[in-house]
Amino acid sequence: MTHLSFSARSVPARCAPFAATLGVGLLLAGVPACAATIRSHPPVGQAGTGTTSGHDGKETPQTWALADCMSMVEEDPFGARDYAQDWMKHGGDREARHCHALALLELGDELDAAQELDDLVRKAPPSGPESSASLRAVMAEEAAEAWLSAGNPPGALSIVEYGLSIRPEDTNLRLAKARALLEQGNTGAVVTDLTALVARGADAPPEAFVLLASAERRLGQLDKATQHISLALQRMPDNAAALLERGIIREQVGDATGAQADWQHVLDLSPDSHEADLARQDLAVLAADPDSP
Repeated sequence: MTHLSFSARSVPARCAPFAATLGVGLLLAGVPACAATIRSHPPVGQAGTGTTSGHDGKETPQTWALADCMSMVEEDPFGARDYAQDWMKHGGDREARHCHALALLELGDELDAAQELDDLVRKAPPSGPESSASLRAVMAEEAAEAWLSAGNPPGALSIVEYGLSIRPEDTNLRLAKARALLEQGNTGAVVTDLTALVARGADAPPEAFVLLASAERRLGQLDKATQHISLALQRMPDNAAALLERGIIREQVGDATGAQADWQHVLDLSPDSHEADLARQDLAVLAADPDSP
């Protein structure tokens, strides 16, 4: 069969968790999806305090805590935003701003979230819990996600490089760098960086194999891409992102039946995911191809 024609489109407004979003559909063959970066944060600081007015007009103590705010970010981002804003009005500083930025990211305000997170990383205090390299690496990854979602890969790459200057071997930052480089079309650099990362063998994160396979596919290195996506699926056989990517590779080597099976599997596994949307588009393009079986 003939290869399908591809047309790149923009990154989705909000990236979903990596376990569900790293594949690139036929209509997105040149654009990488990005990974969510709301992960466990090292403990920092103490809960903030303030006052609120009770029914009798008297002020009563009010407390705010990072854990409470973060717990709302994904399930109730509007609530998390309002909580963080109230906290900031009552003296909340970096912790409140951090939670506020992540709430904005969930709500689709990627640019403001990216700018806030970027500022938090670069302007950390010289000492104390907020200066820790591990926390700043987490926020750098979050900032990179936001910049990518806002359609600004140079911004993502800049903050990732800054994060790596603080924590050079941070695996999540290296994966974020690969996503930024892929979006800029620098597939050669991705292959170089991730080949070294996957050389760790059993210690290499499965996500690295998916990104590496995507880069190799774009370079026309389909044998290597097939090998690496197979390794990814050995570790996570029901991962929608990996299945989506394998479907693209299979289509490009002429295995339309295998591609269709992979994309249908994505729909069966996570019908409401971003990958499912891409799989539906891929299946529609495949069905429209007169040379497909």
